[in-house]
Amino acid sequence: MKNFILAALLLLAGHAYAQVEEEEEKKGAISELKYIKQAGFANASSKVFTADQRFTISGFGEMNFVGYQYDVPNKEDKEIEQFYTNLYRFGTYFGYRFSDKIIFMSEIQLEYLQDGFFEGNDHFEYNIEFSFDFLLHPLFNLRVGNYPLSLGWVNVNEEPIGFYSVNRPEVERTIIPSQWLEQGFLIYGSPFEEAEYQFGVTKGLDGTQFTSGTWIRDGRYTVWNEIPSGAAMNGKLAYGHEDRSLISLAGYYGDASRGHRFEDGSHLNSQLGLMTVVGAHNIGNFTLFGLYSAGWLSGTDQIFDIGQEVLGSRTEGYYLEGRYNIMPHILPNKDWKLPLFVRYERLNTHKHIDGKLQEKLDALEDWSEVRADFKDLEIITVGLNFRPKKNWTFKANYQFRSNKFEGGMDEPNQMEFGVGFIF
Repeated sequence: MKNFILAALLLLAGHAYAQVEEEEEKKGAISELKYIKQAGFANASSKVFTADQRFTISGFGEMNFVGYQYDVPNKEDKEIEQFYTNLYRFGTYFGYRFSDKIIFMSEIQLEYLQDGFFEGNDHFEYNIEFSFDFLLHPLFNLRVGNYPLSLGWVNVNEEPIGFYSVNRPEVERTIIPSQWLEQGFLIYGSPFEEAEYQFGVTKGLDGTQFTSGTWIRDGRYTVWNEIPSGAAMNGKLAYGHEDRSLISLAGYYGDASRGHRFEDGSHLNSQLGLMTVVGAHNIGNFTLFGLYSAGWLSGTDQIFDIGQEVLGSRTEGYYLEGRYNIMPHILPNKDWKLPLFVRYERLNTHKHIDGKLQEKLDALEDWSEVRADFKDLEIITVGLNFRPKKNWTFKANYQFRSNKFEGGMDEPNQMEFGVGFIF
């Protein structure tokens, strides 16, 4: 019953906002979504930057169902997003234009995840994002606040029309954490048409919360009542557009110690580096999209002493996805889209284990408290999207999953269904 109510509320919200937009379009389209992205934001979150009025409301919603074939999924990673059966996610953006040069953007995102295997293991969380943009010059603009890092693709393009599988790609849930917001500032600009640069400084991550199965994902945190003990840098260079051709390179380097002190008085010394490359190319109804990511983490032997988590000092992941819109061959007079897609994905959370950590593992006699969730995944995803409107998508896909790591936990195949919208 709870699932039905949540699903109904999400669909009613999407329908209500669609009706509001239709009415406003009749009155002059004063708040029409123009699908023009601001650097570091997706379509709906960019609405305030191109709207004609001062105050805007936009957002997105999605519902997902995951069915596991044969086996109960791996629950040793402590991250319910890796094994949920039902997901309900709704984000609302509130934007305000103080002037043409000063713009405020905020988001409240609600998420409910259900574990269909064990009752009571459901999870609810909310995230708050806000920032001020100072639009000084096309070459130089400033963002200050709690903003998403432009690593990979999905962390910024989190809205359900921004990716084609029901779930976000595994590489962009594990090696590149999705919903990764950081407090700090960002400088960005466009030196020429379709070119973009970004450079930001933020607080670091909390390495004491890293886990073996999801690497740095649980190290994300937002706190307003402490002075950050470590800093990090992030940057991006990009050229083109995903609807034509696109290439982008992004990176992150920073402290992951959060000032942790051991009982003997020594400090955790952990540094994180992460690099991503994204590329896309479109030819008619066909799109080829790909991503590569590599990560480096020091201090894994010290992190093991904190929580017995076996972390990789190097990680790697990539995927290549081909899409073809068959709707023009079925109903050529309709604006609907029906892309079929195939994605090949690999990720390794333990491509390399640090020598000091390996020595500790070799000396262990009791592994009962050790958390060693080794993943070398191969995932083939086959699916389709039905998009009757530009802001609506209905998704279905099947995943063939295999863990190639010797001694690693088995990965069950998955059937997934979802619906999403933006407004």
